[in-house]
Amino acid sequence: MNELPAPSAARALAPAPSRLFVEVTSRCNLRCAMCVKHSCAERAPEGDMSPETFEALVPAFPHLEALVLNGVGEPLLHPLLERFVRRAKALMPAGSWVGFQTNGHLLDAERALALAGAGLDKVFLSVDAASPERFSSVRGGGSLGRVERALEALAEANARMPGRAVEVGAEFVLMRDTLRELPAVTAWLAERGVTRLVVSHILPYGEALADQPVFAASPERSVRFHAEWAARAKREGIDTARYFDVLWKYRKSPEEERIVEFVTEMTGTAMREDIPFHVVNLFSGEDLTEAERVFAQARETAWERGMSLALPPLRPRTRRPCQAVEQGGTFVAWDGRVAPCHFLWRAFECHFYGRRKQVVPRHFGHLPGVSLLEAWNGQAYREFRARAARGGFPHCPSCNVYPCEDIETTDLENDCYGEPVPCGDCLWSMGLLQCMGQELPGNP
Repeated sequence: MNELPAPSAARALAPAPSRLFVEVTSRCNLRCAMCVKHSCAERAPEGDMSPETFEALVPAFPHLEALVLNGVGEPLLHPLLERFVRRAKALMPAGSWVGFQTNGHLLDAERALALAGAGLDKVFLSVDAASPERFSSVRGGGSLGRVERALEALAEANARMPGRAVEVGAEFVLMRDTLRELPAVTAWLAERGVTRLVVSHILPYGEALADQPVFAASPERSVRFHAEWAARAKREGIDTARYFDVLWKYRKSPEEERIVEFVTEMTGTAMREDIPFHVVNLFSGEDLTEAERVFAQARETAWERGMSLALPPLRPRTRRPCQAVEQGGTFVAWDGRVAPCHFLWRAFECHFYGRRKQVVPRHFGHLPGVSLLEAWNGQAYREFRARAARGGFPHCPSCNVYPCEDIETTDLENDCYGEPVPCGDCLWSMGLLQCMGQELPGNP
């Protein structure tokens, strides 16, 4: 089922965040096709986080469970990365951790040793293919050989500092073009000392990637509900497959009237029971056979090699909380803008479920003009987190009127449930996107 526990606002409304995502730089040495940096006609300004902006984060460090030092850029490009790690680690409580995700191309033995000495706890490398050719096609300008060199450097650093070992993990972006690579990548990583692999679906930022998502639109609860009604239709001799052929006929036969009435009753029941029910998607079916087969192979491969594997669901979760908010998270961009999550931290466009979506950022402060705790405890940000933590927003992609004017607008006031938070159309809230900084099964 891969569902989540009941929502809790305890960390969302705490006086300090517990998970902090800090974009130390927005610059990158690769040009990956799936990256948000290359999706917009206008390029966003790039830069490195200043020491003054990083110091504005300091009051939050004693309260953190996790500090993740990356956003859209490559953290190893920041000249003060080790200094930032050391500064944060000295102030964070026992049991907390500092880490980041990297493409690994700048990580040699000297840098790995310096980061371990500064107190780095976790580093996850981006690996989406086990063959050099496929890897280079996915990671523009990238080389699988350099990733292998980075893994060797980390292994050497851990051998030289056994009491200060850095956890070595990896992240895999799941696309139709890379799906079949997953079992081989799992084996390749395990053989090179990687202990954990986090897999995430792609959020297609560019139109050229619109056909790459593997995930379906309908939650498991909707599929089960439809299966129950389909079985009833079969028992009663009602051919619902003809529904779209007869729906708009001016004169219907008694049999055709029964079909329309049956589907109307079905959708009405789903609405009353608050079950997402997109008639076209559920009637046409969503074939996940290949993805399920590949996931099973990857699980078996990981189990045989003792690797922890965090796979995303292939269908949206029925309950859709804002996991970033529930887990006490906040995001700070390189220029000091404070945002609630990965989805709302910058302006971008994306393409999924057959439509283009323009995302408008939400910011609740600008460092170093204020400290992070001042921004976090501001009234507007507290109210946003309280509403998002309730999870009272709609299941947009599995709604029969999707997309509607509420989610097409770039100036959302309220959605169809009356909520002012733009979370009903977010793949993160559906559980389809995930990263090293989240609380996932087996991931503290």
